[in-house]
Amino acid sequence: MLSYATIQELARQSGFDACGVARAEALPLFEEHLRRWLAAGCQGSMAYMEEHVEMRADPRRLMEGTKSVVSVLLGYKPSQTMKGTHRIAQYAYGADYHHTMKQQLYRLLLALQERYPHLEGRPCVDTAPISDQSWAQRSGLGWIGKNTLLVNPYLGTYCFVGELLINQEVDHYDTPIDNLCGDCQKCLQACPNQALQHEGTHYWVDANRCISYNTIENRNPQLPSQLKLAGYAYGCDCCQQACPYNATAPVKLTVSNELLESLEQLADADESTFKHFVKHRAMNRIKYWQWRRNIDHKTKVS
Repeated sequence: MLSYATIQELARQSGFDACGVARAEALPLFEEHLRRWLAAGCQGSMAYMEEHVEMRADPRRLMEGTKSVVSVLLGYKPSQTMKGTHRIAQYAYGADYHHTMKQQLYRLLLALQERYPHLEGRPCVDTAPISDQSWAQRSGLGWIGKNTLLVNPYLGTYCFVGELLINQEVDHYDTPIDNLCGDCQKCLQACPNQALQHEGTHYWVDANRCISYNTIENRNPQLPSQLKLAGYAYGCDCCQQACPYNATAPVKLTVSNELLESLEQLADADESTFKHFVKHRAMNRIKYWQWRRNIDHKTKVS
């Protein structure tokens, strides 16, 4: 059986800002909500969300023999942000978090294996079919806010979430903490397209209305004519900037004046410059033509 204290110590040494552990098990309520969300067409054109539904709801299907889920957080709040009308979501300012976090998770796995030779594990960062927010919430790292993002009391929503699935039990498991959003609805009110929907206490995102989905995942030549981009050309931070927990979150990424200038000049970049700049950033998710489409988009006023 693994030591919880050891996992925490090695997670800190691996560079993570927070770590929690939960027992691996099925998430029937998550699966129910996911199926309802898919049936309503809220995934837009993200057909991959329709795949591996059962696996998304049970990490033991993702890695055979999984006994525990180690969830980790990495903060990314920048020291300064873009202005103007062609802004980029703050999570994409720095290096590609998929690469960064996966390296750190492998570092954690190798460190654990040095102490526990029979340990097997699988790092997961965003692209694996697993519910990042659900496992972070079950691991006591925060609660799922009304914008469907994990809210950590210290980092706010400005944090990347990853997991390490392991095939051994741990001598202590974390428990979820209270949801402290209360009656606050600032994130709901901040969305210019009303993408954040709810029924009672259940909240979800309708991707078809979402700026992030449309500027990143939408592969259509034109964006929906009524879509308001709120000054964003890649992703969106509207609901995050409205969250009170983000106002007090610590800065985790130093953005130099040179980097800020490069980010703000990207709107005028040619294809070669754009490709070179985004090569090792999360922005490599989109093609140059999508970037130009987003910049050139004009909302149709009815």
